[in-house]
Amino acid sequence: MESLPILMLILLIVVLFWGAANTYIVFDNHQGRMRKLFMGFLPVKNIQFSELYGIDLVSGMTNGSYHYSLYRKNARYGKGIIVSSAYTRNDDPNALAFTREAVPIIHGYLDQYDTSGDFVAEPITSYKYFSQEAGMYVVKSNKTGALLAGIILIGLGLWLLTIPADSVLAMVFSIGLLFLFGAVFINAAFTKLIFDPHAGTVRRTGLFSFLHKEYNFQNFSGIQTIRHTVNLIYVRTSVNLIFALPEKNNKEIPFTIASLFREKSIDRFIKEFYSVMDKAKKR
Repeated sequence: MESLPILMLILLIVVLFWGAANTYIVFDNHQGRMRKLFMGFLPVKNIQFSELYGIDLVSGMTNGSYHYSLYRKNARYGKGIIVSSAYTRNDDPNALAFTREAVPIIHGYLDQYDTSGDFVAEPITSYKYFSQEAGMYVVKSNKTGALLAGIILIGLGLWLLTIPADSVLAMVFSIGLLFLFGAVFINAAFTKLIFDPHAGTVRRTGLFSFLHKEYNFQNFSGIQTIRHTVNLIYVRTSVNLIFALPEKNNKEIPFTIASLFREKSIDRFIKEFYSVMDKAKKR
């Protein structure tokens, strides 16, 4: 009898794992609702389509895995509801099938329940994340913090050179990593993301020319936000611009322009970005 609580705990864990593996997400277009059914029959979520925004990608930074989550309109960049998971490769056939077949159908359902008030653009009168320089818009960045981090890392590398080491190979490897990451931070301090309405381009410049990028507004096909996690703990969200390049058979290329943590910050940044793009189109 003393082992009964342990057996019950093990049984509960098994049931929970089995229930999670057999959880279904149902999109009922007749009732206009999304239902999440634990174990395939226990409703744990029941949300109207009119409250839902869409499906987006969530990336795990430690193991390279990723999944797709569904977001509400009032929390577009929040935690979300996992609707498809367990992917590790970019060319995973199940992930490709999900994004090419299931997602367009689901978004088509949700679009039917949108209202004109859901996507009213907020007028932007001042910018928090962009600065104006000579008629161009530049993404603001923490140059001082990045420069300081780079100097500290390189300083640590130089300090290691003065310490006797038992393993020359390990010492060279450690110093090399410190110099590499130091250079990355220093380059980040001098990197600029510039939106040029006159040229109709967005470009990234920095200390190292091989990292420079430039894309034309005409090839812009949309914006993408990717939530990143480390061991299931949320760490940041990347804001990417997607460009379809004609010279590469319209292959879509992501171009990261921001990395933010708070949901409100992400929402504000994207609103400011669209304001900048609207002004660029009027040129």
